[in-house]
Amino acid sequence: MEKKLKIVGIASIALGILAALLCIVPYGIFFSLPIGFLGMMASTIYVYFDTKYEINTKKITAGIIGIILSSIPILVVLAIIIMSRFK
Repeated sequence: MEKKLKIVGIASIALGILAALLCIVPYGIFFSLPIGFLGMMASTIYVYFDTKYEINTKKITAGIIGIILSSIPILVVLAIIIMSRFK
């Protein structure tokens, strides 16, 4: 189980990094949102199994890092919407 959890953790971080980097590219937000969603799903699976079987006792795990990185495209879209409302 630990090996599968490690693979899901690496996948969640990799998808989160890819989603965060695509936000920088012009028109990359259209690709980063679905990738960020997949990263969020992988991170949620990681956190679920990690808390169910109590594998890691650290407070910051790969799932938490993946959730933070995968939420960056959503935060960018929210920032764009808020900036356009105040203009």
